[in-house]
Formats: sequence, structure tokens, C-alpha cells
Amino acid sequence: MIDAISQLPRVQLGFYPTPLTDAKHLSSTVGGPRIFIKREDLSGLAMGGNKARKLEFIIADAQKHGATTLISTASAQSNFCLQTAAAGRKFGMKSSFVLMKGVHNETQGNLLLQNLLESEVEILEVGDMSWLQGSFISDKLQAVAEKVKARGETPYIMKHNLPEVPAILGVVGWMTVADELEQQFTRMGLKVDYVVLANGGGGTQAGLELGARSLNARWKVVGVPVLNKGELSRKLTADQANAAADYLGLKVKVAPAEIEVHDEYLGPGYGIPTPESLAAIRQVAQTEGIFLDPVYTSKGMSGLIGLSKQGRFKPSDTVVFVHTGGIPALFAYQPEVIK
Repeated sequence: MIDAISQLPRVQLGFYPTPLTDAKHLSSTVGGPRIFIKREDLSGLAMGGNKARKLEFIIADAQKHGATTLISTASAQSNFCLQTAAAGRKFGMKSSFVLMKGVHNETQGNLLLQNLLESEVEILEVGDMSWLQGSFISDKLQAVAEKVKARGETPYIMKHNLPEVPAILGVVGWMTVADELEQQFTRMGLKVDYVVLANGGGGTQAGLELGARSLNARWKVVGVPVLNKGELSRKLTADQANAAADYLGLKVKVAPAEIEVHDEYLGPGYGIPTPESLAAIRQVAQTEGIFLDPVYTSKGMSGLIGLSKQGRFKPSDTVVFVHTGGIPALFAYQPEVIK
């Protein structure tokens, strides 16, 4: 691991290394490449997911600030907010969220589990995730923080945008996965060509990209956007990678043009399934017994399958797909998933 990362405060939230599964049956139905699945859905926190890696550093920072209540925002079926609430409870903290109504805001999926965790949840009549970057949501989060202070508690606001430290620490969390993957590849005798994942806000891909470069890894990171179009996805991913590099004192710079993303699998927008993503859910379930979520991994996998058919990934390639979790949301999407 990079020395600068090993010196940062960190708590233990997940069970690592997560498995690297040889998806032979799926590979055969796709017609190549050879596909492995990195099972972050088995990371162990709140039904698993990629956010646990990020939260190990973010929760440690919250502890350093004496936080008693974690405050954040996202869409109603947010995997990040669910794992935040669970991580907070593990370390004696409560959570309060201001959420966009999104596509499904019924008490099902992640919102059902938030209820069990007794998180404070306010759902706004706003569906567009672009609100996350504006002053409107910052003001809402600050208002929640003031209420928390009035109760004699200490708030810790977790914003997703730069230059906020929580956003940078999330990227750092996923730099560690590059090292974990390299060790797994060595043990298994694999020569991996590509690591494919869904790109939401860009932090996970940024961490993998920066980690891979720091290790001089041979594999290339390929993202499938589920929130932003290609140009913006590349910029946000590069910006976060560079912010984390600066934070750690690394002499690494990432240009947006160096980030590979394929936004043709995004569809109408965030949280809205496509015919291809729904087909991917069924294909992976029926070939590997692995369930994908309707917001992130199903679109990521539809991208992997589509790019394979287009020849971007050759039958002779070895590709690792990162399963970033999010399974609880599948239950909220029953109307779309059931034929």
C-alpha cells in the first residue's frame, strides 16, 4: 500500500479481500472475453457494496472531529447513505439525510433499511441529481447541521463534491483496491487487461485509476456512466483523482482525455433502467446466481456485454467487472424488474 495512505486514520468496516469470481458461464454466453467479478457486494456492511471502502477513511475523519451525527445527501435509494447510516451505528453515530425523491421513494429497498437504522430522512420533491452540486442542497445540509447542534450534538457533513475532504477520502479508499486486485491477480496467475465498473459520481473509478497508476499496473480502468454523460464523467473522475493525488502528496496527474468511459449505456437518466440493463440483471442471475442492482451494476454490466459484442473487449481478453453492490434497491424496482 502507498505509504501516505497507510498513515491515514482508518476504521474497519469490511471483510477483505473480497472474492474474485471466475464467471465462466456468463463469459460463455457473452462469447468472450474471460470475465471475473470482483464481489464488493460481499464486503459485509449493510448488505455489501463499494461504499464501505470509502467510509473506512471518512468515518475515521468524523471520529477525529468528535462527530455524533453524520449528515449527507443523495437519491432516495442511495447505497452510500445506507452504508453511511450502518457504519455510523457501528461507531455510535446517528445519521440524518436530505434525499432527492428519485425514481422510487417508497419505504422499500434502501429506505426500508434506513427505517430499521432509525435514520432521520427528509425526501425532497426533486428528482434531478444535478441538485447535489448546487448551493440549494448545501444550504439544506447546513440547516440540518444547525438543528443537530441545537440538540447538543456534533454534526459531520459529508459532501460529495470537491474540495471537501470526505469526497477525497472516498477516492483514497478505492486506491487500496488497486493494490488488493494486483495481489489477487498474482496469486491466481491472471494477466488482466481491463477492470470495468459503473461510474456514478466518479470517485470509485478515480481511486482505481490513481491506484493503478501508482502501482504501474498493466490493466486499464473502463467506466460505464450511470449519472453523467461522457465529457462530464471524464472531468469529474480526473478532478477527483488529481485531488486525491495532491492530498497524498503524489506526483501523479490524470487528464480527462485519459479516462475511458462509455456513456451509451446510460439511457434516459440516473436510476432509470434500460432494456439492456434489465436484460443484464437476468443474464447474470441465470448464469452465475449473482444479482445486480438496477441503478449501477446492471448498467455497468450492460456496458461490458455491449462493448464485448462491439469488439472493444476481445475474446482473448481477461476483464474484471467490479460488482459495487446496491442489491437492496432491486426490491424497490419490482415493477420494472418483473416481466
